[in-house]
Amino acid sequence: MDTNEIQGIVLDALRNANLARDPEQQLAVAPDAVIFGRGSALDSLGLVALLIDIEETLASRGATVTLTNERAMSRSRTPFRSVPSLVAYIAEILSAQAQGA
Repeated sequence: MDTNEIQGIVLDALRNANLARDPEQQLAVAPDAVIFGRGSALDSLGLVALLIDIEETLASRGATVTLTNERAMSRSRTPFRSVPSLVAYIAEILSAQAQGA
C-alpha cells in the first residue's frame, strides 16, 4: 500500500467523522490538515474513533494495524498531530510488517 492510498484512507476517515459533527466542529479534510492538538476540533475520544475507523479500513484491505500502541505513545511527537505525520506513521508500520519486524 503506497502513501497516496494511505492518505486517501485517512482523508476518508476525516470525512466520515465530519458526518456526525456539527458544522462549527467540522474537521479540516486536506493533505496537510491538523488532526489532533492545537488547531483541531478533535478531542481524545474523537481521535480514538477516527483511529478505529482507519484501522478497520486498513483491515478491510488486508493490513492489520494497531495505531494506538506503546510505539505511538512513546514518541516525543505524536504521530496523530497531522495528516502527513499519521500517513508516515502508518507507512512505517506497514513497511516494518512487510520486512517481518
